[in-house]
Amino acid sequence: MDTQRPAKAYSYVRFSTPEQAKGHSLQRQTDAAKAWAAANGMTLDEELTLQDKGVSGFTGANRETGALGVFLERVKDGTIPPSSWLLVENLDRISRQVARKAVRTIEDIVEAGITVVDLSDGGREYSAETLDKDPFLFVMMVMKFIRANEESATKGVRVAKAHAARRDKFRGQEKLTKPYTLRLPAWIRWDNETASYQLIEDRAERLQWIFEMADDGMGQHTIAAQLNESKVDTRGAGGWKAKFWHKSYIRKLLTNKAAIGVFVPHTVRKVDGKRTKERTPQEPILHRFPAAIDRELFERVNARMSTTGARGRNTNAPVQSIFAGVLKCRHCGGTVTRVNKGEHVYLVCSAAHAKSGTCKYESVPYLDAQSEMRRVIHQVLDGAPRGNDTAEMDEKIEQQRAMIDVGEERVRQLLEITIPKGSHALPCG
Repeated sequence: MDTQRPAKAYSYVRFSTPEQAKGHSLQRQTDAAKAWAAANGMTLDEELTLQDKGVSGFTGANRETGALGVFLERVKDGTIPPSSWLLVENLDRISRQVARKAVRTIEDIVEAGITVVDLSDGGREYSAETLDKDPFLFVMMVMKFIRANEESATKGVRVAKAHAARRDKFRGQEKLTKPYTLRLPAWIRWDNETASYQLIEDRAERLQWIFEMADDGMGQHTIAAQLNESKVDTRGAGGWKAKFWHKSYIRKLLTNKAAIGVFVPHTVRKVDGKRTKERTPQEPILHRFPAAIDRELFERVNARMSTTGARGRNTNAPVQSIFAGVLKCRHCGGTVTRVNKGEHVYLVCSAAHAKSGTCKYESVPYLDAQSEMRRVIHQVLDGAPRGNDTAEMDEKIEQQRAMIDVGEERVRQLLEITIPKGSHALPCG
C-alpha cells in the first residue's frame, strides 16, 4: 500500500426502503467499510454519519437532500480534505439515476480529490487519476450505472403493477379478509373480529357536527375555534395528532370523500429527487368505508365551499402577506397569520388566533411590521461592502433598492384593492 495515502476514510451507507433497516443492510455495509479500513491501515471517520436510510438513489434524493449531499458540501467547504476516501458497498449506493446523471455525481466527487472505493468489487478504486488512465474502468463504471438504473426502473414498474392489482382486488372483493390500509381517517378503524372497517362513534358524531355547522354557514375558522375552546381531541389520520384545530384541517375534513364512504387511493412519488411529494389520486373505490355523513349534506357543504372558494373573491389574487413563511411567534415559535379587522390589519400568532389556549393573543399592526422590515432591509443594504472595485456590486444594491420600493408600492396597492374601507374580516374558508 502507498504510505503517502491519507489515513482518513468515510463510510457511506444507503438503502431505499425503511423496511431494510429492520434487516441486515445497515450492519452489512458498515462492517464491510470497517473491514476495508482495518485491512488498509486507514482510520475510519466516526464523527460524520453518512447514512441515507430509506432514501432513493433512483430519484437522486440522496444527493439532493440526503447524506451524500452533506458529504459533497463538507468536501466543498474543506471540512473533508482532498485525498480522502469514500467507501461504498457498491457503486449503486451512490446513484441509481440514469447513467448520465450518475456519472456526473461520481465526477463531482473525484474532481474534488476524493477516491471512491467499491467494496463489492474487491475494493476497486475510482478516482480522477484511475478513470483518466483506464478508459475501460470508465466504461465499466457506466455499464454498472446503466444496469442499476434499469433494475430500479423495472422494480418501479413491478411495484406499480402490484399496487394496481391490490387496488383492483380491494375494489372487487365481496367480503374483506384484511385491510387495504391501516392509515385511516380519524373516525374509522379496522375491526379484526368482523374483518371490516367500522366507525368510531364519538369521532363520527364530531364529524357530523362539523358538517352541520358548515351547512348552517359557520366559517371554518369559527368551527376550529369552538373545538379548541371545548378542548376537543385533535387526533387525525393514522394516529397523527395536531397541537390544536386549524381551519385548514377543518377544510380537509369537509372535502374528504371518506366521510361518505368513498376511498380514494393515491400514488406518491418524489419530485426531482427532493422531499416534496406529488400525490396523484386514483380511481375512487365506493362502499368500502362506512359512511359517517349523508351524501346530500356532504354535497351541500362542498357546493358552498366551491362557490366561496378557498379565499373567496380574492382566490386569484397574490398572497397578501409579505411575511408568509417568514415570521414566527416570539412566545411559542409557531406560525403567524394575517388578520383583517375592517380598516385595520394585524399579524397574530396562528395558535392564539385559533383559540388553542397554547399561546397568548398579541397583535402587531401589519403596516408597522412592513415598515420595520423595509427599514431593516435598507439598513442591511447600507452596510453592504463598497469600494473602487465594487461597481457591479453597487449597481446590484441599487437594483435591489428599486425592487424594494416597487414591492412596497405593490403591497400598498394590493392592500387598497383587497381591503376596501369598511370591509369585514376575510372569509374563513
